Amino acid sequence: MKKLWKSLLSFCIVVTVFSAIPFGASAKESLVMVSSVDEISAAMSKVQPGDTIVMRNGVWKDAAIVMEGAGKKNKPITLRAETPGQVVLSGASTLNIGGSYLVVDGLVFKDGGDIDDSGVIEFRVGDNEATHSRLTNVQMIDYNPPSNAKNTKWVGLYGSYNRVDHSYFKGKKNIGATMVVWREQAGEQHHVIDHNHFAGRPILLDDSGHVISNEAETLRIGTSTYSLSDSYTTVENNLFENNDGEIELISVKSGKNVIRGNTFLNNAATVTLRHGNGTHIENNFFFANAKANAGAIRVIGEDHVIANNYISGIVGSNTTRGAIVLTNGIPNSDLNKYFQVKNVLITHNTLVNNDNNIIVGDKKSGTNTLAPVDTIIANNVVQASGNAKLPLIKVIDDSAALTYEGNFMYGAELGIGPVAGIKQQNPLLALAEDGLYRAGEKSPIVNALKNGPYSVKDDMDGQPRPQGNRDAGADQVSKTPIRNKPLQPSDVGPAWLNASE
Repeated sequence: MKKLWKSLLSFCIVVTVFSAIPFGASAKESLVMVSSVDEISAAMSKVQPGDTIVMRNGVWKDAAIVMEGAGKKNKPITLRAETPGQVVLSGASTLNIGGSYLVVDGLVFKDGGDIDDSGVIEFRVGDNEATHSRLTNVQMIDYNPPSNAKNTKWVGLYGSYNRVDHSYFKGKKNIGATMVVWREQAGEQHHVIDHNHFAGRPILLDDSGHVISNEAETLRIGTSTYSLSDSYTTVENNLFENNDGEIELISVKSGKNVIRGNTFLNNAATVTLRHGNGTHIENNFFFANAKANAGAIRVIGEDHVIANNYISGIVGSNTTRGAIVLTNGIPNSDLNKYFQVKNVLITHNTLVNNDNNIIVGDKKSGTNTLAPVDTIIANNVVQASGNAKLPLIKVIDDSAALTYEGNFMYGAELGIGPVAGIKQQNPLLALAEDGLYRAGEKSPIVNALKNGPYSVKDDMDGQPRPQGNRDAGADQVSKTPIRNKPLQPSDVGPAWLNASE
């Protein structure tokens, strides 16, 4: 009798909710409160574009949430927390998003992560991949299985034109990338990953404490299978902090992506252009702060642009973990190996207080015999730390064919013979009020360059460069407002989390 009463009560609650708030029966958008996975499923079967499903505050344990539907461009279907940050998914909880114009907002994942499938949050429901959908204001902390050897991913992006923004991901310690842009065919994707805080990923260890050197990326864009096609994914205005899982912090395995306006703080890893061509890495700030095994940018492949990046504090002599590393390729390389560096433009970057600056021909070996060619290094400023164990340009393969123009390099042995395109002159960078090294009052890099073919429109601050003489390095001396700056935790992640701290 008690079971029958509970069933009738549950039925009455559901009927009351759905009767009181009609679904799409009028032009007025509906808001539906739900307290269980079954109620979410029932609501999703009836919602119309513009409707919102609200998850009641509390702990939702082992909740396998499926959000599958079709919103419209200006009327998405939304699944959100009653109070942002107070709906906690724990245990083996997962979230699948499939369809179009869907939004998930304000959820927390913690106290769990021992899931059966490989993805905690996936932008697909079966074969129904998401498009024009969004994950925002989400927090995921220490959501790990008991064994580090179990391979799970926290977020898997499928489909196209999806966005992950203003979220906080911290403490992933098991095998598997924190976030993956999956490419199961060679189509364009146009995802945007912005204003997130990726933090505290320790070096990957197996259950016996031994280092595992692969599959611990913070972000991977694609896989080698379709790496020679273009994803068009944009990663911008994110803060990456203390991510040490493996050498590839961001592993780019597709073409025509943009890594822009991010801040990389104290990561024992690099942004690696592993496979694919034509990616832009621009207007980023790298602060290694003398952390062991920290690097900045590794280049493999063709047609990349590395511009307006500020890189500082890289120590040691590991040639794979320098400020800018050009890698040797393999003849007729397999998709998962190393393609030759060709037609890469490295321009208007500032490298300051690094021991380990520019590396040419890393991984040269009996198989990696193809040195970088047709690559331009122009308009950069390098002011070494004074403790450099390597020359400013460490050439491992002297068959490389590089062009130098308009560079200023100082503070250590150059590493190559005199070149017209490199001035070995102190750039007189001085520590500014914002904590960045900028051109001092009498710096020779100011107005040092003509408006040539290797210039870029704006500087690292987002300030316009003039049409006439320009400054070398990432910074253009200017009085116009700064639009791009190093990010703080308060600039990224969930608004509700920042408001509570």
